[in-house]
Amino acid sequence: MIGTQHRAESGQALVEFSFGIIVFMMLFIGMIDLGRGVFMFNGVSQAAREIARETSVHPGTSALGASAQSVAVFQTQRSLVPGLETPVYQCFDLAGVLQFDTCKPGDWVRVTISSTFVPAVPFVGAFGPFFLSSTSSAEIQ
Repeated sequence: MIGTQHRAESGQALVEFSFGIIVFMMLFIGMIDLGRGVFMFNGVSQAAREIARETSVHPGTSALGASAQSVAVFQTQRSLVPGLETPVYQCFDLAGVLQFDTCKPGDWVRVTISSTFVPAVPFVGAFGPFFLSSTSSAEIQ
């Protein structure tokens, strides 16, 4: 009789452990996924800063285009941040007026770049993909 009761209790412990480990693993993987999201947002922000810095030194021929050096920096950032979309370049003068012609020294370039983050955890992924975007500005040299 004692042996039968001991086996029933060990089976109960196994069932309770299996339920508990599922909840623990989902929370653990969710924390890792949150870390991935923060890492990706930081990568998008860094990409915007690097591209704006390079574009301020090598502005290109028009306010809507980029130089070869800026494109090279974008390609490097794209290899570091998955899903990085093509940046949007805008040129502003000191008064904040958008310039449609060639960017001149003293103007400011604004680079906006974005990416999409898709969580791996099903209950977070149910809210859909998250769109990460960052903008950075630098004075044209």
